[in-house]
Amino acid sequence: MTEQEDIPPIPDFNLGRTKWAIRRGVARTAVTAAVILLVGVLLLNLGAQWIQRRGDREERMVNVLGTALEVANPGYRIYPVTCCDATAFSLSFAVRFTPLRAGGDASNYFSGGAVFTVSQNQFGRVEWPPPGFVRETPLFTALDSVGTDAPPSKADTRRILDRLPESMSALAVVDFAKPLGESEFSAFVRRHPTVLPETAIYDGRIGGTPIGWRLDTPLPNAPQGDAPELAPGELPGNGLAGFRHWVGSLRDHDAVNLDKLGLGLKLLRKSAADGLAYAYVTRHNRVGDLRALIDDPLVRAVRVADVAYDLTTPN
Repeated sequence: MTEQEDIPPIPDFNLGRTKWAIRRGVARTAVTAAVILLVGVLLLNLGAQWIQRRGDREERMVNVLGTALEVANPGYRIYPVTCCDATAFSLSFAVRFTPLRAGGDASNYFSGGAVFTVSQNQFGRVEWPPPGFVRETPLFTALDSVGTDAPPSKADTRRILDRLPESMSALAVVDFAKPLGESEFSAFVRRHPTVLPETAIYDGRIGGTPIGWRLDTPLPNAPQGDAPELAPGELPGNGLAGFRHWVGSLRDHDAVNLDKLGLGLKLLRKSAADGLAYAYVTRHNRVGDLRALIDDPLVRAVRVADVAYDLTTPN
């Protein structure tokens, strides 16, 4: 057998089969590339989300920004809705803002209001306020006058309260004639045990964002459950201590985000160190109880923001 006889015959060229083979090769290459690209994108996205959630980033975001929203907006009750959503470029949580009104109980807090998303980018920067957010509420207007002699005067307030039924619930700001330290604040509350503070105002600036601290704010790692019963005139033990603890957890790089919310880090640290209450918000009381405050020399004004009949409590 010759060398040429060992070589198999070359088949005839088939244009259709050649085109099909080329198409199949191109399709296989495209599918392989798409799968590799998809897996790469998924891995990059998962990696970016892991970076967003790394360490205590979620917990700290809620502690800093969630609490700062409450501090900067004492005219609202703020509730977490969802936490936390991570993408390759942001970390976010949703909160419900419900304007504070007179009377009512916890079961009514979720009615009304609006849900907003608080989002920070991959660099930890937050954008605020979101579209549709309204900062002013009736309580905010009353708080905006803290530290001033803006009307109504004590005499005008007495006339307003005298026109209202004594059993009506009231939301009001008790504005002190001079800022009170913690012991003075406690002594004042003991003298007026029927008008207990819900939120203390630790800032006396005029025209700035009021620094309001809910006195029942739980401390980090505190046991879960109902707050302990307080004796008449007793301030919650985590009031000023809780405010100082939160401010102490803030870091210098939080200043940019706090500025977005209307809070200055330096002012927060000074207010926490001073520990002076300029006013307080009271909500679970009757009109008749507020009248007893007007003649107290430590009171500059009682600014009524809202009134309502509390149908959940017998008169």
